[in-house]
Amino acid sequence: MRPDHWSIQIPSNILAYIGGIFIVLLMVQVVLDVAGREIFGLPIDGTLEIVSFYYMVGVTFLPLAYVSHGEGHIMVEMFTRKLSRPRLAGLEAVIGILCFALVVVLVIQSWDAALHSYETVEMWETSDDLITIWPSRFVLPIGTFMMGVYMVYRIVDDILIALGKRDG
Repeated sequence: MRPDHWSIQIPSNILAYIGGIFIVLLMVQVVLDVAGREIFGLPIDGTLEIVSFYYMVGVTFLPLAYVSHGEGHIMVEMFTRKLSRPRLAGLEAVIGILCFALVVVLVIQSWDAALHSYETVEMWETSDDLITIWPSRFVLPIGTFMMGVYMVYRIVDDILIALGKRDG
């Protein structure tokens, strides 16, 4: 079972593409807001809140599995540079298990917070109106859950390499 298995690749790519769409929407809305305010004196109400609660959350959390798959997270190799591949894989498996435990806590806590936000119909006050923000609260547990799924693939792969069952 390799971490580039299609069953994780497809959903992580889809979430990354949605994150990319959020970047484009963010840029378009901010440009239109600035142009509207500076040229016509008519800013788009709620731009700051929409950017903060929807676009930035989507850009940050939806691509987590994709970034994990590409090993795009920061790694410091100062102390592990001279380890053999099996020993390094064993260490990465242990670190992966610890990180996975933290991801599970984050998924559970953020899911509970998202459900609470949904049940209370959480809204945020803009300068003129209220904006519904509870849907954006579900992005964090979805993104971190997918990262956790990828981490399981990665941990299994690292264990297989550490045990000599697969080449690294």
